[in-house]
Amino acid sequence: MERNIQTRVLEYLNSLPQCMAENVRGNASQSGRADINACYKGHCLKIELKDPEDTGYSATAQQKLYLKRWEKAGAIVGVCYSIDDVKKLLEGIDED
Repeated sequence: MERNIQTRVLEYLNSLPQCMAENVRGNASQSGRADINACYKGHCLKIELKDPEDTGYSATAQQKLYLKRWEKAGAIVGVCYSIDDVKKLLEGIDED
């Protein structure tokens, strides 16, 4: 379930030094937002989570547009199916 990965990803991110992450809660008028907002070492992250058991399920067009707009503004964005996917997002930051 997507909720299970969300809990694990939030626990992982919030265990990192210099990281703050939160679950995004919204209503119907806010659909398309990423599941997790985070800041890691001063970098804005927007993460859309998908169920690892359902790899055929991808981000919606609205979610992709949302992520693209944030990416253009300088955020690090990604659609992740696992904690390993989240770790890959952070690699570029750690290499700086």
